[in-house]
Amino acid sequence: MSGLLTEFSKSGIKAAAVWFVRPDGTYYTLEKGLTDLNLRERDYFPRLMAGEDISGDLVISKSTGKRTVIVAVPIQKNGKVIGALGTSLSVEDISRMIDEKMGLPKNMFFYALDHQGRTSLHRVSAFLLSYPSDMGSKSLTKTVGEMLANPEGTVTYDFYGERSVIYKKLPLTGWVYAIGIVTGRSDQQDVELPPILSELEKKITAELNIMDQDVAQLAKNLSEKDLKTAGTGKMLGDLCRSYPYAVDCSVVDRNGIMVLVEPEKYAVFAGSNISAQEQVICLKESKKPVMSNVIKTVEGIDAVDLEHPVLSSRGELSGSVSLLFRPESLFSHIIPPVLQGMPVEAFVMQTDGRILYDADKEEIGRMLFDDPIYKPFPQLTALGTIISREKTGTGSYEFRREGTEKVVKKDAHWTAIGLHGTEWRLVIMHVRAGNELSSRKDVVKTGNASYVDALRTLANNTEMKKALSGKDSEKIKNIFKDFYSEHEGLYSIQWLDSQGTNRYGYPEESSLINFDMKTLKTPSSEPMLQALSDKKERSFDAPLMEGGKAFSLWFPCMAKWIISE
Repeated sequence: MSGLLTEFSKSGIKAAAVWFVRPDGTYYTLEKGLTDLNLRERDYFPRLMAGEDISGDLVISKSTGKRTVIVAVPIQKNGKVIGALGTSLSVEDISRMIDEKMGLPKNMFFYALDHQGRTSLHRVSAFLLSYPSDMGSKSLTKTVGEMLANPEGTVTYDFYGERSVIYKKLPLTGWVYAIGIVTGRSDQQDVELPPILSELEKKITAELNIMDQDVAQLAKNLSEKDLKTAGTGKMLGDLCRSYPYAVDCSVVDRNGIMVLVEPEKYAVFAGSNISAQEQVICLKESKKPVMSNVIKTVEGIDAVDLEHPVLSSRGELSGSVSLLFRPESLFSHIIPPVLQGMPVEAFVMQTDGRILYDADKEEIGRMLFDDPIYKPFPQLTALGTIISREKTGTGSYEFRREGTEKVVKKDAHWTAIGLHGTEWRLVIMHVRAGNELSSRKDVVKTGNASYVDALRTLANNTEMKKALSGKDSEKIKNIFKDFYSEHEGLYSIQWLDSQGTNRYGYPEESSLINFDMKTLKTPSSEPMLQALSDKKERSFDAPLMEGGKAFSLWFPCMAKWIISE
């Protein structure tokens, strides 16, 4: 096949790969010959071996790692398929070519969707192979369904700005091609943040502000003093010891020279010239405080620099006070205690995609848009692009569960945090599980006895009481799992012990685990504790800490949660 493939490669078609595949899935490429890879698990492969032409299937190429569209034809001999000839065309290259030829202004856009609703063409490469319906806009989700169902038409939806689109489905690939324009303001700017995200934002902002005030106060105290005195060194040391995540504190003169550095182990860097660093240049020009993104420091580490100017009584710049800190240490100091017992994870990202904090330490410092570990997850990189552009929002993506190789669906909410014009994105994620996002509030409230009676029966079940008394967590989990499986529409089923601690729940992805309602409060803590105190059945609406709202039914021993919206 080598000669034939070589001839085909001269056709002018810019293919990411040209290949010949055997019926067992092994295949050859022009560049590598016989590869050690296999195409059997590709969705299109059975259809191709059944004699069907393939045109428009989206995959991440095994041989190149690129986002590609497959065009392939079976090869038959004596009525039997003996293999297939195929090409993998880069959708990023095709999108770039279209964008260059169309020359659309910034407020206009084009894209294409495949038959599953995935983005097959887009000027923003991170959106390729992602599902627009998972990007957090309910109106866009509805619109995608409409576009896939009709041959052509016009639609209007909100996706970080009201957008008007004209679209048409073409028969060759079955793709829907669309071109549109941003026509109005986004209503997503007013989305209410989940309580746990608001709580994290408040605590992180408070910590940053306190640190900022302390650096500002020291800069003010030095306004009429010699920057090199022993007294200045002591004040620097006191400042640095106040923050466990601080690396060092220094006084920088007007020329960008570090004249004093504390603690002592970093004193060797006194005399270093940092005048070329962006934040130092900005402070010198503006005479205002600055905070950098992560930089490579003269100390040889990756850290963030917070600086305040030292100004004379006449407003002249004498130098600055610098506090260098590791953002992952700052966030590790704040985030885990807040999320204790919560069914959520969190990460913090610079707007360029650098991960500043993640519970998985292996991800800290990686670049979301470039690192190979994120390439197989186009929904994540697409959502990351939106997160970097928008101050707040919500969306969904697929990625590995923390500490495992299992791929799960996660819902994300984010907001902006930072100081002095430097913005980071604080993101919380919640793993979807089972019946999540089902809505049975109306069924329960209108008197459908099956849920209420079933829960009441379970609360009085002898086996359940024995398991609770014996703290048999495995038995309780199995009983909860069976109950959850038998009753469609539940968000989770949980147990609050007599001391006010939520001990068990199923599924764990939607439950509070060993969560003390008396000290680690949620919007539902007060009515839950009241139900516990009264030892009576109770129901109420409440926001979930991870986002969304729930209708909750409480019985002595037991609780059931149901998503209402």
